[in-house]
Amino acid sequence: MTETKPTVGPSSDRDPSIDALRGLCLLGIAIVNAPWIGLSPSLPDLLWDDTRRAALPLWDLGSALFVEGLCEGKFYPQFAALFGLGAGILMSRGRVAYTRRLLVLLVFGVIHSIVGWWGDILLNYALLGFVLLAIERLPTRGILAFSALMMVVTTAIAIRFDTWFSPDFDDAERAREHAEYLAHELAIYRDGDFLTISRHRFDEMLAFFGQYNWSYRLNTVVMGSFGLWLERSGSLRRLTASAHHGRIAAALVVIGIAANASLALWSGHYILAGNVLAMGYAASFLWLGKRASFARVRDALVPIGRTAISAYLGQTVAFTLFFYGYGLAMYGQLGPTAALALACSVWLTEVVLAHAWLSRFTIGPVEWLWRSLTYLKVLPLSRA
Repeated sequence: MTETKPTVGPSSDRDPSIDALRGLCLLGIAIVNAPWIGLSPSLPDLLWDDTRRAALPLWDLGSALFVEGLCEGKFYPQFAALFGLGAGILMSRGRVAYTRRLLVLLVFGVIHSIVGWWGDILLNYALLGFVLLAIERLPTRGILAFSALMMVVTTAIAIRFDTWFSPDFDDAERAREHAEYLAHELAIYRDGDFLTISRHRFDEMLAFFGQYNWSYRLNTVVMGSFGLWLERSGSLRRLTASAHHGRIAAALVVIGIAANASLALWSGHYILAGNVLAMGYAASFLWLGKRASFARVRDALVPIGRTAISAYLGQTVAFTLFFYGYGLAMYGQLGPTAALALACSVWLTEVVLAHAWLSRFTIGPVEWLWRSLTYLKVLPLSRA
């Protein structure tokens, strides 16, 4: 397979609704990540501990339930599916360049984990990319079967190992250890300097590869391979062209909300419940994207979607400077509602900045660096 000449800006056949969906997903990522980066205790701790939950003001309880019930685990699966969707196109243009692209993304992920936030997703997507490279020559049905098999494996691992979704506070020793851990985190992130915090982030990045997080990592494989199947089978194109698109989207949202509501009774299916609602969100947004009345909203989100990695990393910079000791040292000082407002404010600022940036340049700054390193040459950036 021969290498094709790289394009600098967005291709002419690029679907603006897909770019806009990326932009909307960045809002969801900001809403979820801000509490994880800056709140102490975390939202699961607040909701599952009876004493802490009872002490929450009504507005904070509502915000915490909104984030955990309707946002947590609903947006990274969409990004993974979009990653798989794009990977299918990129691999058809050249496997060598695609492999270099993944290696650069892997480096970005490691750097982001150490000097940004240990909950980085770029490292996951880079590893996902290599899995997609291994399966992309399977028959279309084989790719879908692989995705379904990985969903079963991921659910089994979540049931067996995951505890973060419903932390156990009944064991006095566990509760004491958890309280000590929270105090340790508070001292480091609120009072530590950049080097101290970065050393801790490195340790947290390594711990994040532990067994209690493998369901999260494997779910990116589930949704990434599903996205590859959507691209190879043409199913996404058929869905958006179907007269039943809106009904399918509505059904996915209703089923997804019901599945997530049932997590209060049993949390073993939280990965699957999140994926169903994530697909419902995506299908609904793409359905709205076809409506003329929604065109202005869709077009407003296209620039941030086209600078998605720059915006994602920019959110980390904004949140860490706000929360950590080398910035404003607000770690552990906000409640769920204030964190939600902060996340929305940062995202809205990025929407404005993305419009301004793309009025002068062809792609985002990190996207330009990524592409230049992929093709081993400095590509033009300015529209002039």
